[in-house]
Amino acid sequence: MGTSYSYISEKAYDDYQTLTFLTRQEISQVLERFHQLVAINHKDNDISKWRLSKKQAANINELYQNPFRERIVEVFSSQEDGSITYEDFLDMMSVFSERAPKSVKVSYAFKIYQGIYKGPRPNGGVATPNTIDLYDIKEIVRRLSGEKFNDDDLTKIAEAVINEVDLRDEKKITAEIFEYFLSNVPDFPSSFVIPLSDGKEDRHVTSTVSVHCDTVEQPTKHRTHRIKK
Repeated sequence: MGTSYSYISEKAYDDYQTLTFLTRQEISQVLERFHQLVAINHKDNDISKWRLSKKQAANINELYQNPFRERIVEVFSSQEDGSITYEDFLDMMSVFSERAPKSVKVSYAFKIYQGIYKGPRPNGGVATPNTIDLYDIKEIVRRLSGEKFNDDDLTKIAEAVINEVDLRDEKKITAEIFEYFLSNVPDFPSSFVIPLSDGKEDRHVTSTVSVHCDTVEQPTKHRTHRIKK
């Protein structure tokens, strides 16, 4: 595998080091890993032209066993079709790194969990934007438990969680309440970590679902989750 220094400019490296929580060496490793994934289909050193489709991204080793893998891809994708650019991948690995501050991890955990339930609600109801409701909690528990609970059990568990966490008795969890709740969970940051895979066993990524894009992008500083706090 070639060095990732040939894929992006020195200025881009400096920008990424400023805008992420990764060291220069880690940025190089992340970009090498992304190139390794897209090279399953194509041979090109201009990494800014490549995408991983939503399906392919959800099946990389880093996410394959994560029960929230599809939702994680949705949250980090900057593309309308849900595909992942190398900057998206860099963002994801930065947020899930050990050095990312707890506040950033909490913010992204909330983004992943809120609205995760995509099914119908009673009486044609819709999800409340920017909140985690009873149905989201049921879906979270269902995924974490390996679907071992029936619907009645899931409802009881979700109601117990809501009653414990919802300080305003609104039957929903806002970002502020979510942050307050996780402030009392000291080991949360260490559990919200995804190690970078060495790629030796990329069995779940096929060569039929990657996306090729000819648009060359430069580092974008407006994406606030890259800004260190």
